[in-house]
Amino acid sequence: MMWCGRLCNVQQVRRPLLADFLNRRGLFLPSYTKFGERTSHTSPLVFCHGVFGSKINFSRSAKRLAAELGTECYLLDCRNHGASPWVEDMTLGTLAGDVVEFVAEHNLGPVNIIGHSLGGKQAMMVASSTPEVVTSAVIVDMFPVAFSSRQLDDTCAALSLIDVEGLGSREEASEQLATQIPNPAERSFILSNLIRTKGGWKWRINLPAISDHIADIRGYPTDVKPSHIPTLFPYGGRSDYMTPARVQEARRLFPNSTFVEIPDAGHIVHMDQPELFYTTVRDFLMVHG
Repeated sequence: MMWCGRLCNVQQVRRPLLADFLNRRGLFLPSYTKFGERTSHTSPLVFCHGVFGSKINFSRSAKRLAAELGTECYLLDCRNHGASPWVEDMTLGTLAGDVVEFVAEHNLGPVNIIGHSLGGKQAMMVASSTPEVVTSAVIVDMFPVAFSSRQLDDTCAALSLIDVEGLGSREEASEQLATQIPNPAERSFILSNLIRTKGGWKWRINLPAISDHIADIRGYPTDVKPSHIPTLFPYGGRSDYMTPARVQEARRLFPNSTFVEIPDAGHIVHMDQPELFYTTVRDFLMVHG
């Protein structure tokens, strides 16, 4: 069973309105898609995507997990992404608060939270700051550390140079990005945020807000408390994000953690190796979810 939250199918020619995503207390609630119904003891699953991603990124895994584990899966659109509205604030603390507020608003109780990249940092922040709302966590190819790479800066700069109003096709945009982003699959992933309108093309992501918060996205607080909830860290065997020092810091902050290498996968593990990613997460949740 699939059900879409408010404005999940918003017309692409109109930007989602912030007022439609505020709860009774005036706090932000993300757009979401739901799969499944809870028929077992497994806690609901909440999925958080990475920067430039959207809630559809985990759809394949979420559908299968909902059916096999007998639980509900909620796929969220991060603020300034997908069908969620554009807002100025985009710190890690704010993103974590969005998830906590979502869980409370929908009376989900403790949840299993699964996050990739930026969504992984979002999930770790929730697990550390409000462990009472988390049953377990799955952190996909991300670690609780600050990153110094300027790749995100360069990507945002390259995207901002694309003349979307004069764009003839998504293929033209791909050609313009080929030098900065040589990997075709990565370019395709990012350019899924280009949507066609009656007047041509537009970005579905809020590039200015993302660019303004690059330091927040790359960073990670140094004053967080360790979280003892069961945590799985599946990482890509070809990814540059995993280093022994980062694993050591993850073990310090998440002492009840397990690390699993997904062979022949890069940073977007769930797309590079979907079957192995699925079975790894499923087996973990069957024990800890």
